[in-house]
Amino acid sequence: MMQPTLLRLMLFPPLLGVVLIGLAVWLLAYPAMIHDVVERERQAFAQTGAAMASEISHHVEGPDGMDVDAIDRAALRTRADHVFLIGKDDRLSFANNILFQDTSLSTLDLVPTPLRKAVAERACGRGLVLGDGEKWVAGCWPVTDGVRLSGASSPLAGYLVLVRRIDWVMAQARADLLNQSLILGGVLLVLVGLLLFLSVRLIIVPVASMATRLSRVGGGDEPLRLPSRTGIRELRDFTLVLNHALSALRRRERELQSILDTAVDGIITIDANGTILQANRAVGQLFGHPVEMLIGRNITMLMTDHDSGSHDQYVRSYMDTGQARVIGKGREVVAKRADGSTFLAWLSVGRLELSSGLHFTAVMRDVTAEREAEIAMHRLAHRDLDLDLLNRRSWTAELPGLLEQGADGEGFWVLLAHVRNLDDLVVTFGPQVETPVMGAINRRIQELLNHCELSARLTRTQLAYAVATPGGEADPYLTATLSVAFRDGVDLGGLSMLPDVHFVVLPRAQAYESREALLLAQDAGASWATQTADQRASPVVTYDDQVAGAIRERTAVAAELPAAIATGLLYPVFQPQVRLRDGSVRGVETLVRWRRADSRPGPGPALFIPVAERIGLVGDIDRLVAKRTLEHLSSGGLGLPRDAVISINASVKELADPIWLDGLMDIVHQAGVPTGRLEIEVTETAVMENLDRTAGVLARLRAAGVKVAIDDFGAGYASLSYLKHLPADLIKIDQGFIRDLADSRRSRHIVGSVITLAHDLGMEVVAEGVENEETAAILTELGCDIGQGWHFGRPMEAEALAAFVAGRT
Repeated sequence: MMQPTLLRLMLFPPLLGVVLIGLAVWLLAYPAMIHDVVERERQAFAQTGAAMASEISHHVEGPDGMDVDAIDRAALRTRADHVFLIGKDDRLSFANNILFQDTSLSTLDLVPTPLRKAVAERACGRGLVLGDGEKWVAGCWPVTDGVRLSGASSPLAGYLVLVRRIDWVMAQARADLLNQSLILGGVLLVLVGLLLFLSVRLIIVPVASMATRLSRVGGGDEPLRLPSRTGIRELRDFTLVLNHALSALRRRERELQSILDTAVDGIITIDANGTILQANRAVGQLFGHPVEMLIGRNITMLMTDHDSGSHDQYVRSYMDTGQARVIGKGREVVAKRADGSTFLAWLSVGRLELSSGLHFTAVMRDVTAEREAEIAMHRLAHRDLDLDLLNRRSWTAELPGLLEQGADGEGFWVLLAHVRNLDDLVVTFGPQVETPVMGAINRRIQELLNHCELSARLTRTQLAYAVATPGGEADPYLTATLSVAFRDGVDLGGLSMLPDVHFVVLPRAQAYESREALLLAQDAGASWATQTADQRASPVVTYDDQVAGAIRERTAVAAELPAAIATGLLYPVFQPQVRLRDGSVRGVETLVRWRRADSRPGPGPALFIPVAERIGLVGDIDRLVAKRTLEHLSSGGLGLPRDAVISINASVKELADPIWLDGLMDIVHQAGVPTGRLEIEVTETAVMENLDRTAGVLARLRAAGVKVAIDDFGAGYASLSYLKHLPADLIKIDQGFIRDLADSRRSRHIVGSVITLAHDLGMEVVAEGVENEETAAILTELGCDIGQGWHFGRPMEAEALAAFVAGRT
């Protein structure tokens, strides 16, 4: 049965429509119809007045005077309430009301003022009609004398004035209009009633029945059926289509639920009160609750106590202000499982407006493993896992913060620790000792520093520390302690190690303008410490302006050196070697000098030779010097005796190069110089770095006829026992033993012993650094063969050498 509310809703609009339409028609048509009635009355009045004026013109002036009866009959036919005939003197000649006879026009208040004025001014023309809405209508017409002369106009006899009330006419018109409207309204009501009856019978009742059954759809899969007495085939077709649509909808709903259940992420739908309306299978797996148990429960059961207590307040705040922390966004939250354990979840919530009210759909997944992996990756990317220190990347990233603190008045200094022999320790004891050794070094340094702002492992062999102090100055006592910190080695559980640790101190690090400037100074200091480690007594070097200047100088040399080699700015000079027994020239040692393009002296060999070794150009220099020296020798430009020897230095890298010897022999053969006139000097240190390999190379040199000299003997290992293993022709005693020969008895004994041993092994001896006659005499007395030094001659160019040799011949 149709609900009363539905019936009222269906009937009220048509009825209201009929009333409104009728009212609209009445309101719109009434003024027009009233106007038409008034207009008709005016036109009829005008015609009547004109006819009467024409008719009475024959009765105004006759043989017997005015025919009053004729005029009276004409006045009756006009149906005017008042009829006046005004003479030429404005006096009433006739009035249909005896009360107005013998009066003047100006006293007739019944005649409208505009009309009286028109008559008085003779302005009626052929007729003038005036009216006052729906109340009255009045007019005036000229009346002429009926007796005319032939060809002349009719003389004016007076004016006819008519006044008629029309309110009763309008009342009758309104009554007629009302009757017509009622008849039309009745017809419309009958038609609407018939339409409503058919609508209720054929549409409303079946649709209401359908709506009642649609409200029960969802409780089962039974099809929707219409009442049998619907009488509308299209409605039955619509029901069939609707049944198909509902079946498809149910299938789609089941498919959608299946899709949701196969989703990896958990999907939950809740209402504005937090009640769970829907959840997929992944939700149950995430939280450990059966999905059926979750439906109808509050979402706070899946939250921690902290979040559940603020959930309702958050929802209310969102509903009031529209400001959201989660809705429409995504964030990480801590969720609670059924067993009380928690996990990190990524949660995104969307707002859903449905006819049933406001809903929220949440998608979540467990990101605990992802975050743990990210933390591990971050740790791997930013920390040294072996020592649990910052790595170089993190060290670089943290420095700006320290520099900003320095700008606020807080100073700090940087300490770098480099383990020079870590690779040797690893080769000797195995790779398993690397981390324990570096860990022990780090712990000892941290104990000495007591506290540091940052600590990092920049490379396998290098540690770095940032220490905050007033002004950024390092404690001198601390640096002195660091210099002896590893003198006794480190103990690794019974295994004693002796690491060679060198330190670089960068004071006032806060004064650097930027992180890049500090890193550049840090790397420059570390490089300098490595290059000068063998030349320093202390393992601690302070990076100051002097060191920075030396580094800049070496950097400039490294930049200029390749071009200097290519353009021939490097050239050989020669220092004579003199036989002490007779003062003859035995030969020369070839050295190298740098002359700039403007003929000014360039950097000295003590500066550019180490730089060349570091950047890999020392071989190029040696080949250049050898080639130009042998060219001088072959051309006779040196003026040396035919048996004189040319001594050329060879570096460690050249001795390690398997093709170096072949290249040297090619230069010798191209110059056409006998190999017996060539002597190769190798330092004692270079020999001892790889004794077996060096001995093999020297043996090949001697086999080719080249002489071999051991340079700087006594400056390095100072061991006499290895001489018997070296295929050498002579040794050159280091000038450190020669300079104090006159003042040190011990030095004389050492030098004498070396000379005796060398002679016993069939080698000649050269003494370097002979600066005076007294030293030369002592060496001669000790049996030294050859002397070299400023006492005999400084290094000189080819022309000067030729003159020198000629002077001693």
